[in-house]
Amino acid sequence: SGLATFGIASSPGIPNDTVATTLICPLDDIEAVEFLFREHGQEIAAVVIEPLPANNGLLIQRNEYLSRLRQLCDESDSLLIFDEVISGFRFKNGSYSDICGVTPDITALGKVIGGGLPVGAYGARDEIMQHLSPLGPVYQAGTLSGNPLAMAAGAKTLDLLDEDAYDYLEQLGAMMEEKVHSVLEKHNFPMRLVRMESLFWFSPGNAEPAIRADQIPKDAGTLYADVHRELLSRGYMLAPSAYEIGFLSTSHNESHILGFVEALDDSLTHLDWS
Repeated sequence: SGLATFGIASSPGIPNDTVATTLICPLDDIEAVEFLFREHGQEIAAVVIEPLPANNGLLIQRNEYLSRLRQLCDESDSLLIFDEVISGFRFKNGSYSDICGVTPDITALGKVIGGGLPVGAYGARDEIMQHLSPLGPVYQAGTLSGNPLAMAAGAKTLDLLDEDAYDYLEQLGAMMEEKVHSVLEKHNFPMRLVRMESLFWFSPGNAEPAIRADQIPKDAGTLYADVHRELLSRGYMLAPSAYEIGFLSTSHNESHILGFVEALDDSLTHLDWS
């Protein structure tokens, strides 16, 4: 979201050698992925993707696309890596791969599994994990690796995240979606709420929700900034970037949703956006 907010494609400090060994492909473009595999198939070590991209808008991917990535990786003996730092344990007591039906070789996790404390983790098939020290030659370590405080908070969080908690979040999300849509339609406001259970994103425009970054209008931040400012003055702080998403948690309740919707209604009443 940071790069998109500032309209830049990369960050200073990335070595040319790193760029030279990285292939970039647009989301949801099967033909482009197939082309890269035809040209470089035996050289592709891994494909890395968020199965539910949620840090540059909420771009819900087609299962057919993710399934094709799995197939291409299998055909070329490449690894499929899912970045589930946001989506892991977000919708169920498990990974998003359980929902989309596509199993990666490696999964990266974070956020939810830390119970509010900084944490990161990854997991993989046994034959891959066997390469890690002390069983294998790949050494990895960190100053705070496995620190007891984060591990205790994460373990307790996962204990509490039963199906009732996820059902509750879905109910809150559905309520929010319905009421926000009503307010946006009431004001004929050029914005949509895209939602995946407890995740939501204010998508600019009235077109079908984007599933690729290039489908997001270049001026997305302009209108969003006005909405953000009005809501902030009413005590509701959304993410500062138009490309970032929002999260519902079990700490929220119906009164929070109703208060937010009322503030949104009042905000749009005071905006001159035409």
